[in-house]
Amino acid sequence: MKSTYKSIAERMTVTKAHKAAWGSYTDRKNSYDDDADINAFIQLCKNNSNLHQYLSSFMPKQKMVFKPKKDGMYGVDLSITTKDGKVCATIDIERWSQWNEDWPSYYRYIHFLGRKEKFLNQYNTPFFMAFMNYSRTKVLMISEQDIRKYPTIDKYFKHKKVTDRVKELPMSEGHVYGEGITNREKSLFADRMRELR
Repeated sequence: MKSTYKSIAERMTVTKAHKAAWGSYTDRKNSYDDDADINAFIQLCKNNSNLHQYLSSFMPKQKMVFKPKKDGMYGVDLSITTKDGKVCATIDIERWSQWNEDWPSYYRYIHFLGRKEKFLNQYNTPFFMAFMNYSRTKVLMISEQDIRKYPTIDKYFKHKKVTDRVKELPMSEGHVYGEGITNREKSLFADRMRELR
């Protein structure tokens, strides 16, 4: 008879130690040291017209002013504001060590962490989640309106041997921008620019 009890691994939830380990890279002082990621994302926005156009399609037409960590270290990573400081959009940025040259075959969904749901309601403006590859040459974008379509669930991650609260989105909800986008990545993710034409 199959046991209805979860294994010890499946009952283990994400701890501060897990988060610190997963966010620590050799080029960071600690797991909170994401200034270089934020700066790389800003440069990508300035240099990549398709990414710029994607963000602009959700906001009033105006010059984008980028304000990193406007609400402090534990707030959202990046705000886009007007010249006078009014917030028009917010972006949280993650960097994935396992995504670099091509999208990993074992990443079959886009996962939005439950602990970041607070950012969905922080301002009455568009919110975006940005996932950068390890070398910071590509970014996968998902919008608040797409994130909200999916329920938050308890998901067991076999690779990490922990359960976490996440929203699980199909790949088609993501939009990828940057340098060296592979054929696999083009086939997995939607083309927002094509949708807008």
